[in-house]
Amino acid sequence: MQPATPSSAPRFSLPAIRPVWYLLIGIVTLYVSHLNNRILPMAWISSVPLLIYLDKTSGLKSRLLFFLALNIAWAFITAKIISPPMPYFFAFLFSVPISLIHLPGYLVWARMRNNRWRVFLFPAVMMLMEWMQYTFTPFASWGVAAYTQAGNLPLMQLLAVFGMPGLSFLIYWINSAAAGYLLDAAASRRRIVVPLAVLAFVIAAGSLRFSSSKPAAAATIPVAAVGTDSEVSGLPLPTAAENKKVQEALFRRTRKAANAGAQLVVWNEASTFILPGDEKNWIDSLQQLARNTKIHLVAAYVVPVSQTPLKYKNKYVFVSPEGTVLQTYNKHQPVPGEPAERGTEPAVTVAIGNTRTGGAICYDYDFPYLASAQGKAGADLVALPSSDWRGIDPLHTEMAAFRATEQGHSVLRSTRFGLSAAITPYGEFVAQQSSFDKHDRIMIANLPANGFRTIYSYIGDLLVYGCIAGLMLVFAGAWRGRKQRD
Repeated sequence: MQPATPSSAPRFSLPAIRPVWYLLIGIVTLYVSHLNNRILPMAWISSVPLLIYLDKTSGLKSRLLFFLALNIAWAFITAKIISPPMPYFFAFLFSVPISLIHLPGYLVWARMRNNRWRVFLFPAVMMLMEWMQYTFTPFASWGVAAYTQAGNLPLMQLLAVFGMPGLSFLIYWINSAAAGYLLDAAASRRRIVVPLAVLAFVIAAGSLRFSSSKPAAAATIPVAAVGTDSEVSGLPLPTAAENKKVQEALFRRTRKAANAGAQLVVWNEASTFILPGDEKNWIDSLQQLARNTKIHLVAAYVVPVSQTPLKYKNKYVFVSPEGTVLQTYNKHQPVPGEPAERGTEPAVTVAIGNTRTGGAICYDYDFPYLASAQGKAGADLVALPSSDWRGIDPLHTEMAAFRATEQGHSVLRSTRFGLSAAITPYGEFVAQQSSFDKHDRIMIANLPANGFRTIYSYIGDLLVYGCIAGLMLVFAGAWRGRKQRD
């Protein structure tokens, strides 16, 4: 028998099924890639069925059906983070805008079917749209492809070089290359090999970086996250008696954390409610607590400004062991619909020995630009009072690890209704504690005393700007080619 020649070698071909099946499979793969208990490899092929569907169909009806499928997928993805008291129709308040944000990437893939740069166009546009979402909209970075790799520490080290855009680009690049290979195996074989080789290199380099991240004699700082008993999230406000009970527990746990050796104690976001007329006395008591325990204290609380309608200040005060208020910070990025006054304070750091310590509040750290401000301020450690709900636990805390890795600083996330964690500059959780478990609401940990400037902290979103320039060149070339044909 004669060996098969290249021309007679069997070629892969997609099964002869109706295109709508690819659309249905795509809904499932996209949904599974964003589960809390996610299958990490799924994200690398989650868009493939959707891209194949677009390649095999055309016309307005096809595109409308595709947009509907995209909405259904994101509605299911969002529904898993909806929990009482929020109604499930809230899922569509997110699925529609996120679908609109992602739609251009898919439409460019379909439109540029015969363009030789097509394999790069899809990841470039998708990455650009994600960047625009968390840079210019209140939806922050929710739904970004990079988050599907939370917990994959070797891959997360890429964040220190290119931030989330780099990891998202790589994920979407492999998706487009895989779709191209399945659509035309002979023409696209090298195109799938190259991104897979890049992925292998990133994993190897990331593993090496992470494995060398723990020098034997590295200095650490003892820290503590102290939780609240308060479950108040709005009206009606707690009574004076309820507030007193919550505050006594906070003070008791803070003293216990200090006795355990913590130099920095961080409370949960909205640990208690303080009326405007009581705030001066409240701060006096915080100063006395810090002096007596000889700790740095980040005490987060809420000050109602009005009740009809409800409006408040979501803030913390940073108090030194001498009882000096070193910083007052108001939440910079309230969650859409949260009736909090938006803070504008510049990023500053406080010295705890040789550790420069900054701070933010919860949703603030869903925005990379705010973490970048902490990096530029020289933060080694960032205190992050937070408050979640069951549906976004533990994803929201995992997202904070991305900010830590991007900027090269540790994060102490003290979380109400969720997961508290002590996170190193490499994205590793060295301690964690769920508020839903039974314990004393005190998490003690040791974090690296010193951070470092990452490549990303210097170059910022250079990759994004490079992709914008590349897209402009490709689209200009396609336009000129079309004009010449006409």
